[in-house]
Amino acid sequence: MRKRAGKKRNLFHIINYIVLALTIITAVYIMANGMGLVDSLDFGAGAYYYADIPEFSKYTDGTWYTSPVSMQVLIALFIIWGIFMYKIWGWIEKKDDHR
Repeated sequence: MRKRAGKKRNLFHIINYIVLALTIITAVYIMANGMGLVDSLDFGAGAYYYADIPEFSKYTDGTWYTSPVSMQVLIALFIIWGIFMYKIWGWIEKKDDHR
């Protein structure tokens, strides 16, 4: 029974590596061929990042959103939430390994 679980795990790892490799190859192909770019919005090498959206600063400078909490505190809470979720994910993965 233990060997079968090991084979399933190895197959799962192989499939994951194949998917990872295909994703990287696809991403490089898309970027090399300029697919998905809008000619009128040419921002150079950073054209794939959301920060290159025209007038993006109006969404982050705080003028459109009023809150008793500052933007720095909201960003810090977002980062803390992300770290917390990552820790929970790691705990679940470790728990699954002990089965």
